[in-house]
Amino acid sequence: MRKFNFSRPLLILAAAFLGNSLGKSISLMLGASIEVADQIAVFTMVLAALLVYLRMNRNRNNKK
Repeated sequence: MRKFNFSRPLLILAAAFLGNSLGKSISLMLGASIEVADQIAVFTMVLAALLVYLRMNRNRNNKK
C-alpha cells in the first residue's frame, strides 16, 4: 500500500474554497442577488475542485 499524501486533499479543498469565494464575490460585484451568487459560487467550487482533481490524476498517470 502506498503512503497517503496529505497535500493532495488539502490542495483540492483550498481550490474549492478559493473558487467559492471568488465566484460569490465576483457575482455580487456584477449585481447578482445573494441567492444567485450562492448558486454560482457552489457551481464554481465544484468546477474548481473537479479541475484540480483531474489535473492531479493526469500528472500522476504520466509519471508511471
